[in-house]
Amino acid sequence: MAYLRYQTLTVGLILGAIACLVSPNIRPTVATILGDTQPVSAIPTERSPIISAQNVSSRQIEGTWELRDAQRPDKQKYTGTVEIEAFRDTNNLYNLSWETSAGDYTGLGFLEGDRLLVGYGLNEEIYGAVLYKINGDGTLEGRWTYSQADGAVGTERAIGGIRGKLEGEYRIDGTDPGRPDSKYNGLLRINKVKNIYQVSWIVEDQVLLGVGLQVDDWLIVGWGEGSSFAVMDYKIERDRVKGRSAMSGQENLGKEELRRKN
Repeated sequence: MAYLRYQTLTVGLILGAIACLVSPNIRPTVATILGDTQPVSAIPTERSPIISAQNVSSRQIEGTWELRDAQRPDKQKYTGTVEIEAFRDTNNLYNLSWETSAGDYTGLGFLEGDRLLVGYGLNEEIYGAVLYKINGDGTLEGRWTYSQADGAVGTERAIGGIRGKLEGEYRIDGTDPGRPDSKYNGLLRINKVKNIYQVSWIVEDQVLLGVGLQVDDWLIVGWGEGSSFAVMDYKIERDRVKGRSAMSGQENLGKEELRRKN
């Protein structure tokens, strides 16, 4: 998935470095961001209970939420609020804005069942979110967007994975947000460190980097232009939301608990 221009690296250097954790018109397209290129991703697991989870409506999740118990992966505690708002012309896509004692940042989230799955940037102008459905045949079906896509969503399919295993290398092809006739392709690599997935896309001589969390048969990945991006898995329970987060460059998980602000 060609989201933005990273410094050009040779494939040889990429293959040696991928195992380490690194941070992965008009409206920009894959071609304008990376040149004439394209991305891919795939992997299977058992069908998740998230499919049968109670669906949450926009009315239940939109609004201002107070951070009651929040801690970054580096153990730094913080307080503040998060505002959640739906993109009215896009199914299940939400914009999030945090104002916290640890800094202000924004994100993009896909609502699936009772989970809001978010990619966000920490002081990043360009960041994005990719949500992959993990199929039982070792393929991945993805939807992706980024901060300058105005709520548009692209697609991505990854093939070449091993049944029952998310880690590995895949061939990808996809379309740009808002441009269903566009095409790109490349390679996707997924590595696991503890409970966190390091995700790397190789498109020609470019590398894009992200960090991901598996939620049942979904993989949510956050990516950014620089090295400061993150991913969040929120579980929605009436007027309370519990979240776990992962950040680029960190091996541990963070957490958030939200309560609706009156």
